[in-house]
Amino acid sequence: MMSDHSQDKNKDVNRFGYETTTSIPEDAPLKRNPGHKLRTSNVIVNRAALTDEKQLLDSYKLDRMTGQKIQFVSEGNQIGVIRLSEGEEPAPAPNQFTGPSYRNPPQRFRFDGHKMMHHLDRVMAWQKGERFAPIHIDMGLTKFCNTACIYCYAVVQNMTQGTMIQRDALLRYIDDCGRLGVRSIGFIGDGEPTLNPALYDAVVRAKEVGIDTSMATNGLLLDMSRAHDLLKNMSWIRFNLSAGDSEGFRRVHQSKEKNFELLVNNIRELVRIKKENNYPCTLGLQMVLIPECFDQVLKEAKLGAELGVDYFVIKHCSDSEYKEIGIQYEDYLGIEDVLKEAESYSTADYVVQAKWNKINAASESALYKNGFRKYDVCHGTPFLLQISGNGKIYPCGPFFNKERFYIGDLHEESFYDIVMGERYWAVHKDVAESVDVHKDCAVGCRQDYVNKFLWDLKNPPEHINFI
Repeated sequence: MMSDHSQDKNKDVNRFGYETTTSIPEDAPLKRNPGHKLRTSNVIVNRAALTDEKQLLDSYKLDRMTGQKIQFVSEGNQIGVIRLSEGEEPAPAPNQFTGPSYRNPPQRFRFDGHKMMHHLDRVMAWQKGERFAPIHIDMGLTKFCNTACIYCYAVVQNMTQGTMIQRDALLRYIDDCGRLGVRSIGFIGDGEPTLNPALYDAVVRAKEVGIDTSMATNGLLLDMSRAHDLLKNMSWIRFNLSAGDSEGFRRVHQSKEKNFELLVNNIRELVRIKKENNYPCTLGLQMVLIPECFDQVLKEAKLGAELGVDYFVIKHCSDSEYKEIGIQYEDYLGIEDVLKEAESYSTADYVVQAKWNKINAASESALYKNGFRKYDVCHGTPFLLQISGNGKIYPCGPFFNKERFYIGDLHEESFYDIVMGERYWAVHKDVAESVDVHKDCAVGCRQDYVNKFLWDLKNPPEHINFI
């Protein structure tokens, strides 16, 4: 994907020998990201330029792929858009979320679904038009990283070396979340959280004010002298690892092979400390599934069992609205047998699970497999908010750096005042009223499951008492 757009909408072979395709329009303003190449290249869309009205793209250019037709559907005073392959009619596709049972024990983690039914007080407040605090917040603590994973979504979010949320602002924010009644915070954002030295004190403070915390990390720079603080106070720690050996680690994470052994040793030590002290923190591995790591799936499933972690989860790769990472979801259709074999390594104490609902989207209708949603409005952002590693607040990660959806900055105003303010709710209202989820949003977004639930709730079928 060079600056002349020579690869746009055409399949090309990347440096790993895999076909990649993007959907960047010919007239998109581009930005080079020095030093970190995605699967495709180091050219990404310059989202800051898109805020300039003179450079605004006609997003309609993105919405119709070859062989598609567009159908507009009216429901009440709303108009929804669905996109179908020529000659195809919409097919019903119900949600497939289930609770754990003796036949299905891996569902105790609910990797592939949502938990909204356990927060019906917030749902009822939303139905009544009241204001409420987010149930959960995903947030970065930094805007930079010590690895260069080729599937990294953060690269399209303007990573900035050295930028992080400052300690005082972070701890004030944690206190405000306690006052507001935020129930959980995931340090899962655009940068690597362990690069912010305030991480450990923030975790301790959150526990003191009644907030559950979690973290997704590459695990290479963990301060092991603070391991007890993490394991005692966090609900879970997930290691972003998409390789089962050192060669795969170098290829996918673009890090030195010796760092693979460093990470493995850190995980092994955390497992030991957890078990010796009976800490409740769940420890797991997560693979972002791309063709470059298909050969690593079984290796990592075995590695997780050997390390003694609680789970190994395999997820789809979330691509941007312009498909800058170049993911072809049809590729997943050829690895189902490998994923099922990996799941067979599960034991009573170790869960291996693929996120089938999204991985299998490639076999569904065009309505969903290319990111086209089973709902027409995004209602989920007030329930699941996202904050960038520089302290700036947006309704969701794909809207980072898009000033229209900028809510506020933790360094400039208290989070409590922001949530209680008019701007916060005006942006959420703008998302619900103006964003076309079928063409303006990234594939596989964080709020997807929540939105399915809220859409079904807001658009009930007839005769609801006949359950």
